[in-house]
Amino acid sequence: MQLRGYVAALQHVVSAAPFIASTSFSYEERAPSAALIKGSLVFTDGSQLDFKEFLITHPELRVVKYGYHYRSGTRLIFRYDNANDPAATNLPSFPHHKHDPSGLSASEQPSLGKVLQEITSQLQSP
Repeated sequence: MQLRGYVAALQHVVSAAPFIASTSFSYEERAPSAALIKGSLVFTDGSQLDFKEFLITHPELRVVKYGYHYRSGTRLIFRYDNANDPAATNLPSFPHHKHDPSGLSASEQPSLGKVLQEITSQLQSP
């Protein structure tokens, strides 16, 4: 998949997600074969998802660094990332991990769509 197709797919996922009140989305190509995608989504309850993906675009498109930070004001709800966090080195999924108020846990690399499904599930819960 080419970068523009990937960006269009992300934009489609965002536009199809419920509970989103506003969006900010940008991407930039970085020569010769990389790109950065950043965005912020505000949900109807005031919570916010800030995300970034750093991609390599050649020979095939793949996300090499990511962060999906979901919060309410300054309170962390959860964050997925693959930062080289020393506290996560003992997790079987290292460097992939999830932060939440109770600490760190192992996780696979999620897609933006999976993160939005998790948020939607939380927003639908009473």
